[in-house]
Amino acid sequence: MNSIQLKILVALLLTVGLGMFSYKAFVLGFPLTPEEQTEIWNVEAHVSFEAEGSPVKATLQTLNRLPQYTVTDEYYIGDDYGLLHALQSADGTPQHSRTPDNVVAIWSRRSAKGKQDLFYSARLRPKYSNVEESWVHPTEIPKLSDPHFTEAEQVAANSLITEVGSESADIETFVPQLMKRLMEPDSNPDAAYLLRDTKNTLGAVNMAVRLLHFSGIPAQSVHGITLSTSKDAGLKHWLELYHNEKWHMFDVAQGTFGTPVNFVTWWRGNAPLATVSGGSNLSVTLSVVPATVSTLGNVVDRLAITAPTILEFSLFNLPVQAQATYRIILLIPIGVLLLVFLRNVIGITTFGTFMPVLIALSFRETQLLWGLCLFSIVIILGLAVRLYLEHLKLLLVPRLACVLIVVVLLMAGISIISFKLGFPRGVSVSLFPMVILSMTIERISVMWDELGAGKAIQQIIGSMAVAVLAYIAMSNLFIEHLIFVFPELFLVLLGLTLMIGRYTGFRLLDLIRFRAFLKEG
Repeated sequence: MNSIQLKILVALLLTVGLGMFSYKAFVLGFPLTPEEQTEIWNVEAHVSFEAEGSPVKATLQTLNRLPQYTVTDEYYIGDDYGLLHALQSADGTPQHSRTPDNVVAIWSRRSAKGKQDLFYSARLRPKYSNVEESWVHPTEIPKLSDPHFTEAEQVAANSLITEVGSESADIETFVPQLMKRLMEPDSNPDAAYLLRDTKNTLGAVNMAVRLLHFSGIPAQSVHGITLSTSKDAGLKHWLELYHNEKWHMFDVAQGTFGTPVNFVTWWRGNAPLATVSGGSNLSVTLSVVPATVSTLGNVVDRLAITAPTILEFSLFNLPVQAQATYRIILLIPIGVLLLVFLRNVIGITTFGTFMPVLIALSFRETQLLWGLCLFSIVIILGLAVRLYLEHLKLLLVPRLACVLIVVVLLMAGISIISFKLGFPRGVSVSLFPMVILSMTIERISVMWDELGAGKAIQQIIGSMAVAVLAYIAMSNLFIEHLIFVFPELFLVLLGLTLMIGRYTGFRLLDLIRFRAFLKEG
């Protein structure tokens, strides 16, 4: 019965631990290595205009919800300007839903004169996905809207749509044919009339939206930038339309359907990028600059915006000093698991249960070679004092107290002498756990008396070997990163420890000794 309970408990621990680890690594995007880097993008919009000495109000479309990026670190810079935000639909009208098409920043000032400069900056942090994410439209299906054509424009629109419809077989051929005529209006009189006031790409895209609504196809224009190493980010205009219960993006420059590559939607609809009242000569300059940051820092900053609850109950919510402390404390179970395996499966004997792990933790600060030397000096000198105290016939507790006092004096003396000799590493001997050293010296002395010097030296060597192996595991940056970022792996360690705890097979070293005994026999 106990065996069944143990198996169930181990299976539960492994499932929960590995499940949480997989979710954080492959869904939330926490990196598996400490050196992993991520590219983010710093985006800036510079709005400038000439104020006329009257009340000024300037608006700018800002970055909203993006399918593959999280917008963080948004800053709005304007000298003595008030700032408001407004939700806006794709047609430029105010909107009060929780999922607006656009979010507009509004700067206002009672009076301003001369050249004015306003800035909007933000960081785009990539969302993590182990599957390539297709472009997903974040809003509801728009209703067909009135294109507001005059009677003459309706005639031209009907003529243009009829001509395009006769030369196309489906929506995949209809839209390219329509955009071809609108991008080259001089070749078609109907397109030239409809675009008589605006003969640029933006005007062609907005007219295509009106014509598609006129034809019964939901559509709207999409405006944004392409993320690249080029600092100046020119606006690009795309067309999106709804067909067969899916949104489709259409590249008006190339005349093809497809998912935008490195394209970031800035705003949707026929609303302008920026407006100003009380000023003139409005201009907007968009720029984008790549930057490389730690993937771990990027994930933490992104989750602080998108899923703050996850971080509130994690080690990342602790003060920096506490985080640094736990980065060391969380390594102790790694050394303990290694110790359990080496003792119960391999058969290495050590002094004390966790003494090698604590010594290995000290080695992290002293470095391995210096740590071994300092540890050996303290043990040898302390053992000499302990053997002398044996002749005084002291009781156990006073004897341990004397050994502890001597160990402290030895550590202080080694620190002073090594510092005077120009070896500052010797000062780090103070990091050794003095109580553990005292108990170790006592146990070595007792074993020396009861089982002989050979057995005592064997356990000393075993303890040092385990301490060295534990130091190698506990000083590994990869292991330190995994344990701190994914503390749920301790459930896996607990399950493995429980499994080893019921191990009843031959220890490896005992098996080797048994075979050697049979050969001798």
